[in-house]
Amino acid sequence: MTTFLKPYFDTEGPGGLPMKDRQAKALEARLRQLPKDEAFAYRRCSFARGLTEISPTGRCDVSWITAETPDRAGDVVLAAGMDDSHFALNPIVTLNHAYDRPPVGRSMWRKRVKEGALVGVKAKTHYPPRPARWAEGVWPPDYAFELIQAGLLRGKSIGFFPLHVRPPSEQEIAATPAWQKVRYVIERWLLAEYACCFLPIQPNAVVEEVCKSRGRAEESAAVELSQAAAAATLAAQLRSVGLEQAIEQAVLRSWSRISGRV
Repeated sequence: MTTFLKPYFDTEGPGGLPMKDRQAKALEARLRQLPKDEAFAYRRCSFARGLTEISPTGRCDVSWITAETPDRAGDVVLAAGMDDSHFALNPIVTLNHAYDRPPVGRSMWRKRVKEGALVGVKAKTHYPPRPARWAEGVWPPDYAFELIQAGLLRGKSIGFFPLHVRPPSEQEIAATPAWQKVRYVIERWLLAEYACCFLPIQPNAVVEEVCKSRGRAEESAAVELSQAAAAATLAAQLRSVGLEQAIEQAVLRSWSRISGRV
């Protein structure tokens, strides 16, 4: 049973995802039409390429959330096949898919984009300012937005249901050799969620543009966080999502290799 906050969700729907009642009913009806096969199971993919541009508008970022390149499962998700009608009914953005904590943003739009050889889906996320009535300490959107500006929260992780899958064609493999080991081409898919994440696993999606409503002095202070402060912020957030131990062990292993202890 997934733990979730009632103000933002009504029930646990298919795939164990918290959602509104109307979303759950519509999704259940749609999934009943799909084959009972592993290829159509709910899945998540994470993406990141790093901060590339800062722009002086609103509290938002524009990020790649998918790219038409093979993921770790060996699948390619076609951008033109996105159906975001389910997600649009409650387009909130969480931190690391943590539904037992307040969301950190709201998705403004999602659209297919082609830039040179890169094709995928971009999304704009808005991180609302702290309301005067908020009395619970840290305002989660502030926390997430500071980490994004500091370059520590660089990824986006999507969750989706495949609607139509097929193996790659010989012509596609000939045109794109990287597709030789592709398992499935996901032609149509239903976007269920996307989240800001710390540990992305796919290199072709990016927080591309960060917009700010604050003054230049405040902006510089946020971007020029000291390494110690940034590390402390990241450690605190990782503790909240249960990843600190894994990260600490990975860092220790890396340090041991660098220092010649392994």
